[in-house]
Amino acid sequence: MFRTRTALGLAACAAVAAGLLTATPASAARLPCNLAGSGNTAYANCYSGSSYTWRLVVDCDDVSNPKWPVRVTTQYGAWHTGDGSDSISCAGTLRATGRLEARG
Repeated sequence: MFRTRTALGLAACAAVAAGLLTATPASAARLPCNLAGSGNTAYANCYSGSSYTWRLVVDCDDVSNPKWPVRVTTQYGAWHTGDGSDSISCAGTLRATGRLEARG
């Protein structure tokens, strides 16, 4: 019984990890952009006149218990092509963690 639960748990973890790895394209790491944040707001600024299509994605986390932060929501910005900037704010008590997504 224990081995079956462990195997199912590991399979579920692998499926979740696979989903998370494919959610953010690797090409986003090569964008000519600056990504920053402070408290409950994350910012992105992309430059160089390139034709990349990108958007800012922000995870809003409750960090009132530092040992067990809780993801409250994920917010998605509008898609931009080329130069531009964007910012997304979470509710006042949540921590914003931003990332960029790109599409071809």
